[in-house]
Amino acid sequence: MLYSTLPKKLMSSIPKQKRHQNNNTNVGQKMGAGTGLNDWFIAIFAISFLFSLSLNCIHMFYGDQDDKYSNDDNAPMHRAMKDFTDGGPTSTSRIPLKERRKQQNDKMKPFIGMHNQRIKKNGNTNNANAAGLNCKDYGGPSFDAAQEMVYWHDIPSDSLYVSPLFDKRSDTASGREYLTFEPDGGGWNNIRMAMESTIALSVAMGRTLVMPPQKRMYLLGNVKNAHEEQRHHFTFVDFFPISEMAEENQAFNVISMKEYLEEEGMQGKLVNQETGKVEFPPGNRTDWDGINNRDYDILRGYLRNVSNTLRWNPGRCLPAFPSSGNHQDVEFLQGLVQKLQQKKTTDDVNNNLFEVDNPDPIFRLGDILAGRKNLCVYDEKIQNEKVVHFQCNHKEHLRLLVHFYAFLFFEDWREELWMKRFIRDHLRYRNEIQCAAARIVDKIRQHVKKRTDGKLNEFDTFHVRRGDFQYRETRVDIHTIIDNTKAELTPGSTVFIATDEKNKTFFDPMKEIYDLLFLDDFKNELKEVNSNYYGMIDQLVSSRGRIFFGCWQSTFTGYINRIRGYHSIKDKTLGHENGELPNTFYYVTRSNKSVMHKYSKVDGSGFYSREYPTSWRGIDKGITELAAITKRQNITSKR
Repeated sequence: MLYSTLPKKLMSSIPKQKRHQNNNTNVGQKMGAGTGLNDWFIAIFAISFLFSLSLNCIHMFYGDQDDKYSNDDNAPMHRAMKDFTDGGPTSTSRIPLKERRKQQNDKMKPFIGMHNQRIKKNGNTNNANAAGLNCKDYGGPSFDAAQEMVYWHDIPSDSLYVSPLFDKRSDTASGREYLTFEPDGGGWNNIRMAMESTIALSVAMGRTLVMPPQKRMYLLGNVKNAHEEQRHHFTFVDFFPISEMAEENQAFNVISMKEYLEEEGMQGKLVNQETGKVEFPPGNRTDWDGINNRDYDILRGYLRNVSNTLRWNPGRCLPAFPSSGNHQDVEFLQGLVQKLQQKKTTDDVNNNLFEVDNPDPIFRLGDILAGRKNLCVYDEKIQNEKVVHFQCNHKEHLRLLVHFYAFLFFEDWREELWMKRFIRDHLRYRNEIQCAAARIVDKIRQHVKKRTDGKLNEFDTFHVRRGDFQYRETRVDIHTIIDNTKAELTPGSTVFIATDEKNKTFFDPMKEIYDLLFLDDFKNELKEVNSNYYGMIDQLVSSRGRIFFGCWQSTFTGYINRIRGYHSIKDKTLGHENGELPNTFYYVTRSNKSVMHKYSKVDGSGFYSREYPTSWRGIDKGITELAAITKRQNITSKR
């Protein structure tokens, strides 16, 4: 990748040279543009504008009669969200937090528990895709066997939530506000981690996410599979149900890069941030799928030019989102870090455990601040930007190598828990991947039953990281792995190992003790499965082990642990109330072997080193409170 070699702003040299073969081609004038507007056209435009404004006013008060989510009983979602989050006309930054929260809760009390009628009326009942896993179209396994993989929940009221910062203008293409981003340049799980953060940011901001074009991803597309023609260019749609997410959730809007450039770039709606002049896409090109690194550098240079590129360094500041667009909420957040420091002198805010539904955000802030000195508040200035952009710049440490829950802080605890549920319930691997893993898990359980004459069906799992891993302390020999894990395992038991070690003889000493299985042993279950899914399938299979051992510092292991955390909530396993995973270990390093057995707050020394219990602990609280917004929406629309 060329990330580290790019200049600081990338809006000089290469991008400009490639964009401007003719200085008048792409700046301020589109190819073939006309000369201007005459008086008649201006008059017609003014009349059309007034007519459109009138229709929009009618829509704001009465809703859209043809929209199942916006009929005469249901005003647009953003109005209800505004009513819910605003402190009212008398609210100011001088009102104590406790009183402000009391005002919000008092407004909601009459409506709590009354949201199901609205959901049923709109026909938004349990979605088969959201509620479970059906593998009929993917080669099995049976419906019952597939349900083992399901850690997500179907919460219809959650699908109606919209960020309080969502602008009503965004209902139409002409009023959209966007978030563009550059995918991370590391391995798959680093790419996934950054993608989770950018999707969460777009939803929190109420912006339409622009999906990057298909391009090469590090280590993907390198594996050969006799059953398929190998692909080399990918986008996130290939791994996650992005379209389904947009259909199932009012809060999430997404378009392709091609659509974005056609609707905004080629229509002269994007302006160079330095010159103030309209800037069209390089070479007036809108389709960038399948680009090489050189073309990608040109495209992202353009995106940086025409966007407010936010320099939010995950290690230095924590992005914070107010509970409304009101200035007093912005002011409240801006002073929160100082309040936390003051509170530390009088109260114990360093307790690992706290109530996730505590209205006082101080405790939640103390849990994830992780040594950062400042909050990057999403204030009015940024809210008014048409496009914000997040770059991947290794040289300037502008890289979203951070978990979404450690990078977004919400003033309102209900919004924070909703976001964590949104990622859990919707941003998961595609059903084709889930079903392939389910077939293997089912096969392993059958294998164990056969070996134990039907007495057992449990198996243990490992993720052993080898390959190009840069952390030398994790590069241990097989005998060290055996010694570090033998106390928790039973000789002769079945152990599934996910690994990037190509030479399986490395595990021969372990084979003498345990019944070892690898992904390679399930070729029949993987027929016609895209080989680029193999690593993701390894993760899902590993998450179902009775005992799991992973590798410290590995984001691959980290995601397995988070999935196990999600399962612990659904299965109500021992310690789930406190976010504890007593059957999850690290085989290396010894000092970190049992860190998942107790709750710990986010550590800023390396956000990516591990996953943290705050991502799954107690996240199903607040559903009823948040769902009350939908009932309030009904009442408001009838006034």
